[in-house]
Parts: sequence; structure tokens; C-alpha cells
Amino acid sequence: MKKSLSIFTLTLILSLFLQAETLRFAVLSDTNPPFLNQKDFSQLEWMCQRVNILKPDLVIHTGDMIYGYGLKSTRPQWERYLQVIKCFEPPYHQIPGNHDIFNQRSRQIYLDIFKKTYYSFDHKNYHFVLLNNLEDGQWGKIGVEQLQWLEEDLKNPRWEGAFVFVHIPVWDLKARNVRLEWREFWFEKIHPLLLRSRVRAVFAGHTHRFGPTRIYDGLIYYVAGGGNTPLHKDYVRAGGRNFFMLVEVTENGFRVNVVLEDRIISEEEADLLKEAFEPYYFKPGNHQK
Repeated sequence: MKKSLSIFTLTLILSLFLQAETLRFAVLSDTNPPFLNQKDFSQLEWMCQRVNILKPDLVIHTGDMIYGYGLKSTRPQWERYLQVIKCFEPPYHQIPGNHDIFNQRSRQIYLDIFKKTYYSFDHKNYHFVLLNNLEDGQWGKIGVEQLQWLEEDLKNPRWEGAFVFVHIPVWDLKARNVRLEWREFWFEKIHPLLLRSRVRAVFAGHTHRFGPTRIYDGLIYYVAGGGNTPLHKDYVRAGGRNFFMLVEVTENGFRVNVVLEDRIISEEEADLLKEAFEPYYFKPGNHQK
């Protein structure tokens, strides 16, 4: 572990700080333990070690934090999770994934502990919006009440830029069990709202791989669910490994770094399925299923 950490630290020195950034944040997702060892948070623990070395301004987890499914109560898992995330030195934020909220009881437990399933906040003149697109147990759904909240939240943007986070990437046709209506809803109702509100990028997890990255009307959409195994089989075959993202925001834009256990690579290097998955993204107006 010490050797791995020193190599990682050297890579950090060589790879980062090439330009002065105004904000840096980490994006984690899908760090939930496996079925056979539901108290194993080792993936999240090594990510915490790397995050603390990188010293971002904040950390955002886009969901699937515990195993969740099939248990009478998820409280013991959440108790273990809460102990693990004490490791993180920067401020830590999260939204639920389908492993975290999967029925009414799990939703109530989540609310008892964390109080809300979507919210926003400002940091260093940037706005962060964390959405719950798993409403009513439907993958990809954002309900009327949450949409109204979002419209009010993004009204009269006072920030330099904004970033949006969800669990389910509705634009990705490889994300199964997403109804066509929720894909269309996003691009008819939410995407135009983001374009008007200085949103620079949207981040999601869920599909256990990096990318492919998509651009709609100049807005960049990332898929980055690399927290735990099993990773997507095609991603592994192409050389993919577990990762999280480090986003560096500058006056001229932002840069995404992909953090592996022993090194840091660019988003271009990480986007291993770009050509193979090219056909599998939603095209608004084409009514694809």
C-alpha cells in the first residue's frame, strides 16, 4: 500500500497543477459492497485515501453507496457507511442510487438518516445541483414537485457556472429499465433549463464504466460509475479499472481527470468504449426505445 501511495503521489505531482484552478471537486459513484460481503467498503476506503491526497474542495457521490437490495432493513449498512465516510477530509455530498432506495421502507430509512434526496448548494461562486432521478421507484424519473423545485433553484443564475449530478444516465441507451417517457422528459423539460442556467456538465453513475461522454447542444454529459466491481464487462475487456473523477475548474473551462488506484489519466484515455458504444445514446426527437 505504501508503494502504491508513493507512486500515486508522484503521478499527482507530475499530472496536476499545470494551470491554476479556481475549484476542484471529486465525483464518486457505485461504491456499494458486493452481495456476498455487504460490509466490505474497501473500494470507498481507498478512494478516500486518494481524495485526501488530492485535497479537492468537495466530494460528490452520485449514488449506490450500500448493497441495499433484499434486506429487511438497510440501517446496519448505513451505519457502517457513515463510519467509513468520516475518513473524507473535504465536505462530502451525496444523492441516492437504486441500491440505496429501492422501495418505500428503504426510502424512509434514507430520509430518516439524510433528510433529503435532492438539493443544491453554492461553493466558490459555482452552483451544484444534486437530483434524485429514481422517484416512485422508476429509474430515470424526476417528478413534478422536483421539477418545480429545480426551476426555482435555477432561476436568475448568480453563479459563474453550475454542475448537475444524477444517478441514472437517461441519455445512455445502455442504461436499461428506463422508460422512454423519462428520457424524453429530461430532454424536453430539464435539458433546456440547464442550458439557460450556465450549467457546464452533467455527471451520472450507475452503468459501472467510464463514458462514453456525450455532448448535447454544447453541454457535456458524463457517465462515471467506476466505484466497485463488477465493472461493465466490455469496459473491463477494453482495459478499464475502478476509478473516480477529479474535476478541475478554471477561468477558461474545466478539465476531468480519471483517478485510478495507482495513477491519474485523462478523460480521453478513460473513454475506452467511445466507438463501440457510439450508437447507444438517446437522440431527442427520434423516439428510440
